[in-house]
Amino acid sequence: MEIKHILAVLVVLILSGCAANVQEQPGETVTPDVTPPPVEQPPVEPESPVEVEEPEVVGGAADVRVLRGGFDPEELTVSAGTVVTWKSMDNRTHIILLVGGERSPSLNEGDIFEHKFKEAGTYEVMDAVFKFKGTVIVE
Repeated sequence: MEIKHILAVLVVLILSGCAANVQEQPGETVTPDVTPPPVEQPPVEPESPVEVEEPEVVGGAADVRVLRGGFDPEELTVSAGTVVTWKSMDNRTHIILLVGGERSPSLNEGDIFEHKFKEAGTYEVMDAVFKFKGTVIVE
């Protein structure tokens, strides 16, 4: 048998194996169903409102950690008369600046700076060395 005949037989066998198993009724044209079965989707739940964490109001004392990339927390809400303590948790030197007010000495790792907020208002605080900012809200 020649190669052409072998190839022709293989092509016919391959095509007959790929054909859909469709039975036709006399006088009827049948189209094979190629629609994939439906995929069940889980029910969609309505979106819940985004919860915004309110800053905690504390009285007496509050701590802020001075980290390599910023203050933790970045925003703090306290009562009038609260002493806020900034503690350096970084091995680099930081200087805490109450914008328009007091300035800490150089703080090395483990050093602290304290300030008592006597009057209500919003106070901007920044690291004078690395320029990151925070806010203290006094109620």
